[in-house]
Amino acid sequence: MQFLTAEIIEDTDNVRQVLSSAGIVARAIERLPGGSRSYAFAADNLLVRFPKAEIIWNVMRREKQIIDVIYPFMEEKIPHKIHKIELVEEDYPFTISLRFNGKICDNRGEGEYTTGYGVLSPSQQENMARQVAQFFAALHAFDYENPELPPEDASLVAAMESWDVSSRPDFDYEKAKTALLRQSANKINLDDYLTDAPTTPPALCHNDLSGSNLLINPEEYSIVAGIIDFGNARVVSVEQEFFPLYKIQRKLALDTLKVYNKITGKNIDARQIEALALKYIGHGLAKTEDNPSPYLLNLLKPFYD
Repeated sequence: MQFLTAEIIEDTDNVRQVLSSAGIVARAIERLPGGSRSYAFAADNLLVRFPKAEIIWNVMRREKQIIDVIYPFMEEKIPHKIHKIELVEEDYPFTISLRFNGKICDNRGEGEYTTGYGVLSPSQQENMARQVAQFFAALHAFDYENPELPPEDASLVAAMESWDVSSRPDFDYEKAKTALLRQSANKINLDDYLTDAPTTPPALCHNDLSGSNLLINPEEYSIVAGIIDFGNARVVSVEQEFFPLYKIQRKLALDTLKVYNKITGKNIDARQIEALALKYIGHGLAKTEDNPSPYLLNLLKPFYD
């Protein structure tokens, strides 16, 4: 088993040849943006994803198992928002699924495949929050003790993102707090976001609903066209589900939580997701003290602007 490299995928003829060897003949092949763990291509009406390493392929195999189990439940609750995927285990392994007609919604600006959250109207932002909350509510209602769900193998969990940095052995609360105060000109004190509210019960979470995995209808930006990449999906406390939305915009995370609480009857304190986000940001800024990460500074800015 081999894995495509950045050099190989520069020439789409190479990709075409790999697909052809698996019996897939595509008229048009285009590289798609996003994907830190895989290379994504549009092949006619298909989405094709090539893992960058064996551990990622194993995560993608687990992703297929999860989608196969939850698909009937999710299709009944929120139809046509997720697609099944198929594994193609050739010399160069890849997954295929139907392609959503949608644009990535993040902060990369307007383009053929992307749009910025900031260009959406207030009503479009409100609709996006509502639809994301509905997706979360449906997914979290799934019985995560379902025996058909694949187990959380330790080696695969290590390859997944964990947003609760306070559980990491190198997390230092005081250092994170100091870094936030320094980079916000003393406007953000982590102590102000602490709460006595209990940790939310666990649920099966997508766990990576950042811009690259949230697609909106290119003709009508108020409609969520699809949600992709369940490779990070796992059972965690529900407040962790909201952190990736901060990568799009803090407002989206808070608006989504507000709707989520209303439709589920839950009462998750906004400070719980705010503290989770700030601990993540502060931990990273403490680690990059001499050369602060622009990415983390951008995540922090909406807290004090």
